[in-house]
Amino acid sequence: MRVSGLPRLLALIFVLVTTWIFVRSYISFNMKTIRLPRWMAGSVHKEKLVKIKCGLSKSCPANFFAFKIVSGAANVVGPSMCLEDHVIMSPVKNNVGRGLNIALVNGTTGTILGQKSFDMYSGDPSLLVKFLKEIPAGTLVLVASYDDPGTKLNDEIRQLFSNLGSAYTKQLGFRDSWVFLGAKDLKGKSPFEQFLKNNPDTNKYEAPPLIPAASMYSEIQRERADIGGLMARPEYREWNPELIKPKKLLNPVKASRSHQELHRELLMNHKRGLGVDSKPELQRVLEHRRRNQLIKKKKEELEAKRLQCPFEQELLRRQQRLNQLEKPPEKEEEHAPEFIKVRENLRRIATLTSEERVL
Repeated sequence: MRVSGLPRLLALIFVLVTTWIFVRSYISFNMKTIRLPRWMAGSVHKEKLVKIKCGLSKSCPANFFAFKIVSGAANVVGPSMCLEDHVIMSPVKNNVGRGLNIALVNGTTGTILGQKSFDMYSGDPSLLVKFLKEIPAGTLVLVASYDDPGTKLNDEIRQLFSNLGSAYTKQLGFRDSWVFLGAKDLKGKSPFEQFLKNNPDTNKYEAPPLIPAASMYSEIQRERADIGGLMARPEYREWNPELIKPKKLLNPVKASRSHQELHRELLMNHKRGLGVDSKPELQRVLEHRRRNQLIKKKKEELEAKRLQCPFEQELLRRQQRLNQLEKPPEKEEEHAPEFIKVRENLRRIATLTSEERVL
């Protein structure tokens, strides 16, 4: 019994040792990786994310307006303005344009008084002069450049912006980037202004000369996030929230099927390297057909005018008379009565017999 029990004991020990080595090598019993049931696990306290107005990095102090101004990136990405978590101007709202984009805000209530864009490359600068002169007192002025803000900026406009608290408006030139917040009748210069001169040779992002504002876009978006407003809130808070809350606008790309197809076609052409001027096959065929119809119509009009001439009409009548005379008599006699045909035959026979007699 003892001899037969020894091999069994050794086999049992070998199995236990092998199992322990396998478990030790391939399976980890780290308690951190074991997922306990919810009723056994401790309560996990999740910190609620605090939404900061206008996407700033930190909240503004009490009795201060929170705002964020981002200039345009070259002529591709438009500027945006936000005040108290309300987007005043942005490419999504489709209310920005090339040049200077300006928004007016009541400095006491925070009410949006209006916004407008002025083309400073090919527009009329007198419109901007009239707009700046009509700004009421105590109004905040938010300005963001897009593409070219300085081509038609004259001395009068520069002085008006200087009166609003700008320190860089006299340096503003072609394709410079500029964001500014000032106020009517502000004493001194506004601390909320950023300016970047267009210099393609020293552009730190090495962008092409046509998009020098790309670096300004990223810098303003990063540095201006920590800036809040200076104007105090009103002591009362019983104003209509609809005055400063945006209304959700429909995106035309998503609302219309034709816009979706056009957007899809532009994306496909861009991926294939085609320009915007390249047209689809159907449009080219329709334009070719329309052009041929116009040419045909012009030819018909010229022909009608030519036929109205008395000389042409006389030539046409003579040509018709000549064609009638040149017709062979056989064709004319096809529909003649039978007695006329017999008479003509007898006349021919008589003519032939007389010729034979002469011979």
